[in-house]
Amino acid sequence: MPVPLQREPVHRAVEPAEHDVVAVHVETPTRQYAAINAVPPLHEYSRQTGAIAAAAAPIVSLTSPILHRASLDGPGVTAPLTGTHDPVESRSLASTAESAHYDDSNAENMPFTYSGVFSPHGWHDGPSNNSARAIAAAPAGGNALHGSVNAIAAATRLAGKRAAEGNIVVHGHSGLHEIGSLAPGRSHMSSALCADGLSSDEEDSDSQGGDDSDSDTESYEGLAVDDINETYDHSLPEYVSNADPYTQCIYLDEEGITIHVQGMSYSSLGLWMYGLAGILSCGIVTLLCRWVPQWRIRWTMKRASLGEADFAVIVDEFGAMSIEPIQRRGYGGTLESIFGSLTRKGPLNGRSDDVVRSLSMFTHRYYRFVYHPYLEKFLPNTCWMDSAWTRIPATMRTGLTYDIRDLRNTIFGENNIDIKEKSIARLLFDEVLNPFYVFQAGSVILWCFDDYYYYASCILLISVSGIVETLVETRRNTRKIREMAHFTCPVRVLRDGAWRDGSAEDLLPGDVFELVSSMHVLPCDAVLLEGDCIVNESMLTGESVPVAKVPVAPAVFGKMRLASSTFGSDIAKHVLFSGTKLVRVKKTSLGFGGNRWLDLEQRTALGTPARATAMVLRTGFNTTKGALIRSILFPRPNKFKFYDDSFRFIGVLAGIAVLGFLASIGNFLRLGLNARIITVRALDLITVVVPPALPATMSIGVSFALARLRKRHIYCISPTRINVCGKINVMCFDKTGTLTEEGLDVLGVCAVDYDACKFVELQENPRQLPIGPASAPTAPSSAFSSVGSSHAMGLPGGLADLDRSSSMTAPRRAVDPSKLCALHALATCHAVKLVDGKLVGDPLDIKMFESTGWILEEGEDYTGVPALQSALIGHMSAGVAAAVSQPVGKSAMPVPAVVRPPHSDRFTLDGAGGINVYELGIIRTFDFSAALRRQSVVAKRLGARYNEVYVKGAPEAIRELCFSDTIPRDFDRTLLEYTNHGYRVIALAGKSLKMSWPKLQRLKRDAVEQELIFIGFLVFENKLKPTTAPVLDELRGAKIRQIMCTGDNVLTAISVGRECRMVPEDMRVFIPRLIRRKEVVPVPTAVTNSADEASCSNSNGGNGSGGVDVRAMVVWEDSSDDMRVLDPYTLEPRLATSQVKERLVTSDLAETSEEMERQQQLYFNWLHNYTDLDMSLATSGNYCVAVTGEVFRYMMDEAPDVTIGRMLMRAAVYARMSPDEKAELVERLQAIGYCTGFCGDGANDCGALRAADVGLSLSEAEASVAAPFTSHSTDIQCVLEVIREGRAALVTSFSCFKYMALYSIIQFTSVSMLYEFGGGLGDFQFLYIDLFIIVPLAIFMGRTPAFHRIMPKRPTANLMSKKVLTSLFGQIIINSSIQAIVFRLVKQSDHYSPPVREDPNDRDTLLIRSFENTALFLASSFQYILVACVFSIGPPYRQSNLRNHGFMITCSLLVLFTLFLTLNPNDWANHVFELIDVSTSFRRTLVVWAAANFGLSSIGERWVFPWLAPTVAKFGRIVRYLVRRHFLRNTRHRYSKVSRMEDGAMNDSAAGGYGRAPATPSKPRFDLRTGEPASAIGSSSATINGAEPDMAYPADGGDLEDGRSPPTWEEIARKTDSKPYKRILREMGIPAWY
Repeated sequence: MPVPLQREPVHRAVEPAEHDVVAVHVETPTRQYAAINAVPPLHEYSRQTGAIAAAAAPIVSLTSPILHRASLDGPGVTAPLTGTHDPVESRSLASTAESAHYDDSNAENMPFTYSGVFSPHGWHDGPSNNSARAIAAAPAGGNALHGSVNAIAAATRLAGKRAAEGNIVVHGHSGLHEIGSLAPGRSHMSSALCADGLSSDEEDSDSQGGDDSDSDTESYEGLAVDDINETYDHSLPEYVSNADPYTQCIYLDEEGITIHVQGMSYSSLGLWMYGLAGILSCGIVTLLCRWVPQWRIRWTMKRASLGEADFAVIVDEFGAMSIEPIQRRGYGGTLESIFGSLTRKGPLNGRSDDVVRSLSMFTHRYYRFVYHPYLEKFLPNTCWMDSAWTRIPATMRTGLTYDIRDLRNTIFGENNIDIKEKSIARLLFDEVLNPFYVFQAGSVILWCFDDYYYYASCILLISVSGIVETLVETRRNTRKIREMAHFTCPVRVLRDGAWRDGSAEDLLPGDVFELVSSMHVLPCDAVLLEGDCIVNESMLTGESVPVAKVPVAPAVFGKMRLASSTFGSDIAKHVLFSGTKLVRVKKTSLGFGGNRWLDLEQRTALGTPARATAMVLRTGFNTTKGALIRSILFPRPNKFKFYDDSFRFIGVLAGIAVLGFLASIGNFLRLGLNARIITVRALDLITVVVPPALPATMSIGVSFALARLRKRHIYCISPTRINVCGKINVMCFDKTGTLTEEGLDVLGVCAVDYDACKFVELQENPRQLPIGPASAPTAPSSAFSSVGSSHAMGLPGGLADLDRSSSMTAPRRAVDPSKLCALHALATCHAVKLVDGKLVGDPLDIKMFESTGWILEEGEDYTGVPALQSALIGHMSAGVAAAVSQPVGKSAMPVPAVVRPPHSDRFTLDGAGGINVYELGIIRTFDFSAALRRQSVVAKRLGARYNEVYVKGAPEAIRELCFSDTIPRDFDRTLLEYTNHGYRVIALAGKSLKMSWPKLQRLKRDAVEQELIFIGFLVFENKLKPTTAPVLDELRGAKIRQIMCTGDNVLTAISVGRECRMVPEDMRVFIPRLIRRKEVVPVPTAVTNSADEASCSNSNGGNGSGGVDVRAMVVWEDSSDDMRVLDPYTLEPRLATSQVKERLVTSDLAETSEEMERQQQLYFNWLHNYTDLDMSLATSGNYCVAVTGEVFRYMMDEAPDVTIGRMLMRAAVYARMSPDEKAELVERLQAIGYCTGFCGDGANDCGALRAADVGLSLSEAEASVAAPFTSHSTDIQCVLEVIREGRAALVTSFSCFKYMALYSIIQFTSVSMLYEFGGGLGDFQFLYIDLFIIVPLAIFMGRTPAFHRIMPKRPTANLMSKKVLTSLFGQIIINSSIQAIVFRLVKQSDHYSPPVREDPNDRDTLLIRSFENTALFLASSFQYILVACVFSIGPPYRQSNLRNHGFMITCSLLVLFTLFLTLNPNDWANHVFELIDVSTSFRRTLVVWAAANFGLSSIGERWVFPWLAPTVAKFGRIVRYLVRRHFLRNTRHRYSKVSRMEDGAMNDSAAGGYGRAPATPSKPRFDLRTGEPASAIGSSSATINGAEPDMAYPADGGDLEDGRSPPTWEEIARKTDSKPYKRILREMGIPAWY
């Protein structure tokens, strides 16, 4: 039974084994925080921290007299301070060196490496139970080490270098003792290996490389404790002290924003004055300070240092402000326990053991920031990492103690993603105090004072309904996110050396917990220590393909960067992410601790882990799921300017209201009204100008658009983005699963005829491929003639004795493909798993494996396939078998997955399986790496004496790894043929390998994936979706640019682009080649040897000069014509007049910098002298470029901004793009002014979906919630729907806003005219206008469906544009003029009588019943209805209003009722609406003027105002120019700069654009101001970032200083290209819509 989770630690008393190194311990109090992490260094046998002393343990070391100190947060290798001792934990981890000769003098400076130490068999208690024990067994004072050869072998294996020789130093209880030295020579090493069961032949075969590496195969990047302080980037904020103790800037890498933090504390005097002002103003001051928090901060707070402040005032780069209280808690741990491994580096590493008594921290957006007392600033705890994970990683399996758990709980808190849910009272309070509702509340109170009870009651009811609906919706959304975010489950956690039951909420970084199959969802981010897992990460990636996880290796922690929420593929394969679903757990893989970790548990009979375990990396909101939830709660602000402009316009209306308020006061004073009526009526005029329903009506169009999208199963989590959809002018698409079908069909296998050195005919059915290795070549070719019979790799006399090059491009070698089989490659080289009898994995892998018809079997916890396990070790030497077996006689090596043909019998030990046995075991798998673009496996056929290595991946990547003699001569032609037809091509390669099982488990990936034999192509057919081409055709017709962004081959992407007509058939496509330097000399630095800093210096946004250190260049070549190239700088097409180019750039890899410069100089000489500008292509602009991922990365880091901008404008296809590069592409397009959309299937597209203005995910996975739009259909038809609805919603929003603004002006005009004689509108008149006319029309106006086609012209998105303002002010003039005419006509009508009060002394009320009131009320009622029809736009963005039945019926009923009131009202109508019985002739005249009003408004809106708007804009630019020139003349700055001049005239006068590159640019020079080639200086006038050229205006109208003529009036009046991409379009001659 598990031990219940309790506070008292469980002590285990275990007698130390003989020769074990026992740590000295001192009994100390259990709860002494001050000493819990103060572990002394080696040469300090005691250290006093406060009043607590702890003794250090004597440690054994092989190379260095200074051992890495134990973790300051973990038990390390010393005994727990509670008085218990575990001999297993006391074993030392030996540090080793690669040098073959070393002594005591240089031992301290040896770099530390874990090579070979933590391999699965590095801790076996075989002939030598433990290396430390073997060495400690020698006499302490001996002169030489003459123990058993097995002990030497164990020590050699521990050191990880077979050629190691030198002194061995042991630290004993009595100090340092020199044990002796190992005699140099091969004989000792061979004897040691043979004694451990390895023959000399096997030793030779193991020399393939990497036999001493970790199980994960990557080299460890950590250094010894002596050198670790030198390995850091001194510019990182974690190591730089804060210059200003009062403020700091923090960059949130996860969100890509910078926040500014300022320390503040309360001011007693300010608080007293603030409270007094609030009381005296009846809360108005408090309310205003709530709306404008800057005022409250300035009034009540004062600046304070960050370390002493009570509050942190945080302002992000978008202007959002928040005030967070700073909490202070007692603490007792060290500095390192707070900030982790960061304190082990940098200038303050000597203070890592300082005890911190108190913590200051605050939480912002669920980030927790902790104050650093020495750097004097706050640091987030997201990047926390225990230094023991890199220094002594084997100790991480021991878990945490309760003391350390309490310390870390203070730093990290509970492991839960708990979203704070506001109470109903708080929500109600926040909603009621919203400025909109406060304004409505004030209006209701005002109307009650004015006896408008009916109207006030209706508005109050509507407001309360809106508040309740908002509260319900907010609570529903919050609870929905809480349910998605919150998760907990029971776990078994290792605490104080014993397994205990507990809750997942108690997990903390460093905790070790057990993985069980009942744990369906992972509660935290953890790294897998032991066992194998299959998880479904669709919640994060959107890809529902199960992912296999393997145990971590020590090297991984050296590369891990926890500040980022995501990891690279090389790290992610070891990490279990929070929120992902656990599909399967198996206890089949040992961790890198080997037997050392097995000794921590009760051993199983087969020597396998007793349980699958994982160690917690991150908890709560620091996890990847927490980052996803945070992105939902705090999305990036919408950059759409409509909402900002709307509030500006409301401010303009408010200004008009103030003017009307002042004018009405003067008029009422003239009339002699009392103060009450003056105040009430003047304030009522403000409610007329700024209608309370204005903000609500602006969202009507969005609401209806979202409802229509939901009917089509398209969902939106960011409603404000729907308006942005209407402005999309470039749409990026992923290829696989988006443009093409998700599934791939195997077209066939194209194998190689090695005799003819060419491909054979495509085999469409892989099942008909020969089973088993192919026969040797019938006739010896040049590839095999020099080998004889020893073809096999690894055999003596064969390739093993040849000198191998370390270059990735293998030279011509003698190889033998006879031991390889293409069918074996298809059946084994995959990551397919078997779960519940179903194949799960990547769809491509599943299709490939299913095409073979073979059967896959997997072992269950080492017991499922015992037959192959026994057979696989049958050909190993007895020593190896013994080394990997347990004393019970059963093998402990991992049982592989097994594949076999469909008609093959299963092999069993008892022979009952049959005689027709043919099986392959997959011994080792290296998962697909996006960076390497390949995947590999090591397999072994039953009964074979060699292993088979198979690699598959991108053809260009596999080609570099193969012997050149095995590459068919028609490689390029065949690849081009298939890719041009849109097929996806995967290259297959392999080799035979003779190597022992233990060595295979420690083999490096680089050693496996080199010196390969090319096998052939596997061709997949990826069909287009039926709707892809029609959708893209409609987008092209709408002048919306389309871009393909995929991770596939560039030629395949181009072919698919042509097939779907994204790239027209007649358009030329230029493909880049990146000519790079082989060895790049790092930028020297005096502080750090990190390459990151050097790379950062070149990643400055593309502003590098490109001529200082020539590292690479890009050559653009036509994909179908070698005579056509592009200028590398201007991307202008050039036509070659000579074939000299072919012998200039012969390789994509230059050996030296000089060679790189020589190639560049020759190429540019040829480009200048042997090419001409292709005028026909340059004029037509009918060409594009296809950019590969590596070229994109180079261009972003190294190229000038001008070239980057032109590449972005010309590129139609981006291939081999990583997820981060996709997101960066979207951001770059946005930077040059595009409104960018991205459509992907959710797999690896999440970053781009979030970065885009409009991200549309074709996935139902939880990761898609981070995208603004999600379609449950995988059809890109949804793109058209989103754009259509976006345009309709945008037009509706503008129409509603214009309608509400005009409604307020119309009513303001009516009321102002009536105020002239003390009149006004009646209660029911207001009620009829606002509730029966305005509200229904505004609601039904938004119900008009979107137009069925997307037209080329996009709707206006700028509310303050000349087109919108011209229309609005034009309608104001028309309608106000009509009211003025009616106001004058009614006075001339028959039976007219001036307004007279019934009681001449009544000065408390307004005069309602009058001829003027009746005329204006009826005229304005017509205007409200007819203007709604004018502003309700139909085609080309919305359908005809006739399709909006609700709107048409409402308009018809209102027109009829208004005609009834106008022409023939009855007594009831006159009484309710307080109308006067005017003459019949005037009634008819009123109807005629209403019709004229409708006609003038319609004509103006459709024809006059659109024509007038550009004229007004030109006139405005001329006026602005004259004003600025007058200002310059008066200020006597004759040639001053005028920034942001909007005429763009000089852009046209400076003809020529960007000049051509210099003739021989061995080191191209660029102008530092423009970033252009030197020859182009003076010919370019615009830059990519949108900055206008410097313009000087003569004060007297003469010529400019440089001799150019001043701009003409036409040039001044011309509209500028406000978007950078438009300038590039004009300069390059690209169509404006491109």
